Amino acid sequence: MDVCRGREEMPKGNKASFIVSIFSGALLIVSGTTGSVGVYGMILSLIARFVDDALVLRILEVVALVLLFLASLGGLSVILGGYLIYKSKVRVGKFIIGIGAGMGIPGLLLTLFPLVITRDVSAVIAQHGVMGWSGIILSLIARTIAK
Repeated sequence: MDVCRGREEMPKGNKASFIVSIFSGALLIVSGTTGSVGVYGMILSLIARFVDDALVLRILEVVALVLLFLASLGGLSVILGGYLIYKSKVRVGKFIIGIGAGMGIPGLLLTLFPLVITRDVSAVIAQHGVMGWSGIILSLIARTIAK
């Protein structure tokens, strides 16, 4: 803690995470890569089947729509998540980065699963393009180095 100025110093990982998330978000924006919008659309359609209470149904629909909105922003969500990490809101920032990039480690593994099955690297790369994959991988790095 900097006693003279009354501020705590930020962990170096958070500043680095913010910088990496800016690059990641820019690559995702340029490539047009967004989060898993289809998954949240499917969640919205399934909610009504399993929830009978109208109030609970409405709350869950609003939550799903917020997640859908964040996923559709893609790179902007990743940059926002990095900013939140920079402002010491690490858990929320990591969550938003994951939603915006559409990937966590499990999502990345599921996306790479066709590569293992087909051994067709070009098809997997073509799914998001080189810039999109670079942005996704950098977003995972940004989440990992945040403290």
